[in-house]
Amino acid sequence: MRIEEAISQTKPFSNVYSKLVVNIHYTHNWLRYEQKKFFDQYGVTMKQYNILRILKGATTPLSTAEIRKRMLDNQCDASRLVDRMVAKNLLTKKSAEKDQRKLKVELTENALEILNALNKELDDWTHTVTGLDKHEAESLSNLLDKLRN
Repeated sequence: MRIEEAISQTKPFSNVYSKLVVNIHYTHNWLRYEQKKFFDQYGVTMKQYNILRILKGATTPLSTAEIRKRMLDNQCDASRLVDRMVAKNLLTKKSAEKDQRKLKVELTENALEILNALNKELDDWTHTVTGLDKHEAESLSNLLDKLRN
């Protein structure tokens, strides 16, 4: 569906760049809604999943500050998110060996089980929800990279 139809716009955009910005915003919100439905099945949010992925890819436990730097939304309150995930038995916090005041965050076995189950379906879901072939997905990703530079 074209963006004009999706937002019931009857007048043309003032220029192609305005149309692009509106389309990116609309698509971002649409994708967040679709992701929410997918991740709700596993009892995690997109931000929590982001933290799980960061920790799974790390070679050592990370501090909350290190996690925040690596997050897709690094403006969020990572400390609060980590605390919620500790309460859900997804993460543990331990004192760092060299400095007892610093905490290091690790995945629990429960988190690993959720990640394994989720990742089995995620690749199929992302392909299905986008409806793009590999070439189109690569081209769009490259264009979005170019947009931010």
